[in-house]
Amino acid sequence: MEQGSKMIRPIQKLFTYLFLGLGTLVYIYPLFWLIVNSLKKTPEIFERPWELPLHWLWGNYINAWITGGTGRYFYNSVLITTVTLLLVLLIGSMASFAIIKLKWKASKGTLLYFLIGLMVPLQATLIPLVIFFSKLNLMNSQIGLILIYVAFALPTSVLVLSGFMSSIPKEIMEAAIIDGCSVYGVYWRVLMPLLIPALMTVGIINFAGIWNELLVVLTFINDAKKMTLPIGLLNFQGQYATDFAPMFAAIVMTTLPSILVISIFNKRIISGITAGSLKG
Repeated sequence: MEQGSKMIRPIQKLFTYLFLGLGTLVYIYPLFWLIVNSLKKTPEIFERPWELPLHWLWGNYINAWITGGTGRYFYNSVLITTVTLLLVLLIGSMASFAIIKLKWKASKGTLLYFLIGLMVPLQATLIPLVIFFSKLNLMNSQIGLILIYVAFALPTSVLVLSGFMSSIPKEIMEAAIIDGCSVYGVYWRVLMPLLIPALMTVGIINFAGIWNELLVVLTFINDAKKMTLPIGLLNFQGQYATDFAPMFAAIVMTTLPSILVISIFNKRIISGITAGSLKG
């Protein structure tokens, strides 16, 4: 029996590696195809869609960046995403600290209020938000986009950060208070360094959603100078024809940042989400 099991294990490993390798190819090939075709002329994309380019046209990326306005859209996406993430991390960590570590009558109700936001779909709020933002003159404003993104990112962020916050022993806070730390000192000097793994997890999770978001920008932004990358791709479509080569180049530049961030920090995402349950 032992010899039979020893013979089966290598075969199981082989099939496991083959299955994982095939799955990897299924996910990687569309990106590879997109990059290859972004280096062709538009007619060549239709004539030779599955072959390597006859001439590698790196100028498509320059054309997309300058002529297609991708550089401006890239800057808008970076600005909106960065400001949103900073606000989400600051407000989410403060709210989690107040809810979990500062016991007060409405702490449980406040946590429930945040968690209710997980059940509210973004699409259901668009019409009320349009009416409300029109009265506040926040339509066609990047500030309006940031406010919406922050509001819809906070429920998940507070959930993750609260789980991690509850795993931090209260003795650490008590020792800091005995040493003369104020409440603000405990938050900034003691808890914030301990929250770095959870903050990275929250930032990475929200980054992908904000960077690739389309519906809110399409609804609230009309000025081309304020649009983000997903909307900017529409500029490559004309009334009668589409210049696919630079559009594919722009899609690559839009997709790669989120792929790279998630690929580099994927272990941080898993460890940050599970940290609270493992330490609790």
